[in-house]
Amino acid sequence: MSTIKRHEIEYAVCCTVGRLRRNNEDNFFCDGQIRRDVNSNDDVAFSGSVFSDTNEMFAVFDGMGGEACGEVASFVAASHTELFTRSRAEYEEYLYELAEYLNEKVREETEARSLVLMGTTAAMLQFTDEDLFVLNAGDSRVYRLSKHELKQITADHIAVGYGGKAITKFLGMPGDGKLRPYLAMGQYKAGDVYLLCSDGVTDMLSDPQILAILDTKAPVDETCRTLIDAAMDRGGIDNATAILLRVKK
Repeated sequence: MSTIKRHEIEYAVCCTVGRLRRNNEDNFFCDGQIRRDVNSNDDVAFSGSVFSDTNEMFAVFDGMGGEACGEVASFVAASHTELFTRSRAEYEEYLYELAEYLNEKVREETEARSLVLMGTTAAMLQFTDEDLFVLNAGDSRVYRLSKHELKQITADHIAVGYGGKAITKFLGMPGDGKLRPYLAMGQYKAGDVYLLCSDGVTDMLSDPQILAILDTKAPVDETCRTLIDAAMDRGGIDNATAILLRVKK
């Protein structure tokens, strides 16, 4: 008989409005919590822990700033993630199914508001007993820190041109075709650290700078706050959201 692995996962969430922003278009899903008041620009920060054998999942959403109602799109994604996970008594890997569901819900909200386009990026991570699943659409990212090495484990969906960067995949994409997000599976171990973040973090901080902040023994809530503060100190041109996870034995 195989033994089910059970790891405690410490988490911390920080969500901050950018210095040059009037509203916060970011949202998240962590331990059943989302940013519910989309009209508030107050910082959101909390921490806690969960166990891997409960199939916990985490997500960061960044409403597309160039489109209408970005904060609504990210809220729709976060709130329907909450509903989707709550309706599941037993499940294994379901991130692709969830992404398709969220894509459709954002589309429906776009039509209900008579808008041409409304969208949000997504970076998702799910733990099961032994495996780890990641999915992303857009430029929100997931990183893994293991043995002092930082690696991005998602793929950016952007096109860079003279007008800046354009998101090429996102939740709420128009048309009848299916969303084709990046999806990968791997394994995790005690000591690993995972970071989910919006581009308000990665546009301000290089990977070596992120590594220097994460690769410490400081508590996850303190480290997460330091990361967001660093992004703000280096310009803070966009809203910044981070979920920091540390796998314990």
